[in-house]
Amino acid sequence: MAGTTDDASADVVADAAARLYAVPLADFVASRKSLAAEVKAAAGAPAAKAVLALRKPTLTAWAMNLVPRGDSAALAELVGLGARMRAAQSRLDTAALTSVRGERDAALTAYVAAVVAAAEDEGGTLSASAREEVRASAIAALADETAADALASGQLTRSLSYSGFGEVDLSGAVGVTSSGSIVSVLRGGGQGDAVAPGGDGGAAGGGGTDDEDGKDGEDGEDELTPEELARAVAEAKAAKAAARVRERERREADAELAAAQDVMSRAQASLDAAEQAARTARRAVVDAQTRLDAARSTVADLGPAGG
Repeated sequence: MAGTTDDASADVVADAAARLYAVPLADFVASRKSLAAEVKAAAGAPAAKAVLALRKPTLTAWAMNLVPRGDSAALAELVGLGARMRAAQSRLDTAALTSVRGERDAALTAYVAAVVAAAEDEGGTLSASAREEVRASAIAALADETAADALASGQLTRSLSYSGFGEVDLSGAVGVTSSGSIVSVLRGGGQGDAVAPGGDGGAAGGGGTDDEDGKDGEDGEDELTPEELARAVAEAKAAKAAARVRERERREADAELAAAQDVMSRAQASLDAAEQAARTARRAVVDAQTRLDAARSTVADLGPAGG
């Protein structure tokens, strides 16, 4: 039935989002309005509102979205390397992490180059600061699996960043989930808020679109229905509860990691001491052999006893 937010309408929104994030950046707003009209006719007003709520990507995000749709070898290498690095980190395998340092640098460089080339092919130019945003997004993808999925989605709305601990904040960073729902907070979202389909990543119950584009809704479609508002509040509460659980799990994991690192440090200190003792022993053996050889030489020079 038109106007319901069932699986069929979610698929329609997802398809519209995939088409929308593939258009030239300058055509985004006009294409969004056109697609919303198509979706409204096919799936009803709530689905059209969800399309209107899709955020226009920044120039950097638009450039990164080009890569999954073109030559994505550099992206595939980055995603694969990230999976290997995270697995090594979970095992506390410092040797493996150290061994891929050069590969990591090469993968980051290759991904940035791929994004720059894709943008230039479409007539775009990335400044030095934009290239840094691309590199920061790639680093986030290496650190966090969901960030890697976001990078590969082709529907980024902004660049990503990794603070060095915890998960990557993906709030408002991706257009839609695979189910077609507007993404406000994915795993690792920093604010703990959630928005029902049709939200834009602001506070629960919000329904705006891009700040620079003004209000694109029409016929009151920017207003949430009571049912949508209730669902948004419930999702927000659930997200906050999940965030508290993740924070507790993170603290426990940090404590376990600190304990493991302490054990590794003590083991390394013991190994260093053992290696130093071995070096000292080897020098003592060499010195003793030298003295023995000298004594033998002296005896040989003296000749046979009584000679």
